[in-house]
Amino acid sequence: MTIEHGLRVPMVGKPQATAAYAKEVEAAGFDFLWMPDTPLLAGLWRDTYMHLTCAALETKRIRLGPGVTNPITRLPVTVGSAIVTLNELSEGRAELPFGSGYSSAYITGRKAASLEVMRQATELWRSIFSGALTQLGGLEIKLDPPHPGIPIIMAASGPRTLQLAGQIADGVLIMVGAHPGCIQWALEHVEIGMARAGRDRNSVSRTLVITACVDDDRQRAIDLMRPCVGNLLRHRFVNELLDRAGLAVPEMPQNIPQPYPDLGHAVDWEEAKRVTAWIPDEVVVAMNALGSGSEVAERAAALAECDIDAIWWRDHGTWDYPDALFRGLVDEVFPKL
Repeated sequence: MTIEHGLRVPMVGKPQATAAYAKEVEAAGFDFLWMPDTPLLAGLWRDTYMHLTCAALETKRIRLGPGVTNPITRLPVTVGSAIVTLNELSEGRAELPFGSGYSSAYITGRKAASLEVMRQATELWRSIFSGALTQLGGLEIKLDPPHPGIPIIMAASGPRTLQLAGQIADGVLIMVGAHPGCIQWALEHVEIGMARAGRDRNSVSRTLVITACVDDDRQRAIDLMRPCVGNLLRHRFVNELLDRAGLAVPEMPQNIPQPYPDLGHAVDWEEAKRVTAWIPDEVVVAMNALGSGSEVAERAAALAECDIDAIWWRDHGTWDYPDALFRGLVDEVFPKL
């Protein structure tokens, strides 16, 4: 099965530099490029939409979107306006991946979005994009012209969110690691939601978030990627997830220090590696795609057999462009797929 490939590119440096990088990513054959949306994280990230705008001006084919935005730090109507504008600028290449905003909300002292808030946001965006008469609370609007082709893609990890995505979204961004058993577990929940809404397979696209490292030194890759598993092991459903991977849940130490600003985006990655040293190698290997180009390609091929549509590749990094992963995928992985 042929699947699409995307790359996560953080908003570091000037938007013009990101635009030049996006041009390289497009030339390398990637299908989409998404940029995270946590405003001013650690004082280092910048505005997603300004970077996306510049990327759109320097590219012609690749699809663009926030990866991912949320209805908490940005009002849904504000997100809708930005996405419609990006779609016009890029001549129809905008996408709307969104999630609960957990990592974005907590830095402003707020809670992540509830399932009901995510449902309401999806309904609002679909109404606006379709050109239907839409209530904004104090005013009715009707988008002119409409943009019904913008896909609304819900990021999901837990059972209830996966089911909601299957029920109401145009696509689901599955965030449960890189083991085929875990992916099948997630898809079962997506299909429960699809069945509730009477939707068929083609109604909901399926994209995997895969953290990856292409490195012939397998142990070095494992050590580098260990912190990427930390947040996943905190989820309530981790027992079910690791059981599908044939693994036992490791015992988590008490009072683990939290790197700044958080584990997944640690400014000091060496500190993140130290505080996650308790995570066994086999769990790191199961939940990431790592090792030589052949090993990463083998994992990607196994994931493609799970009836998915796309992989959104990301590296461990937050504060630099994903150069090593970019070159590793293009030079060593994709030619083997």
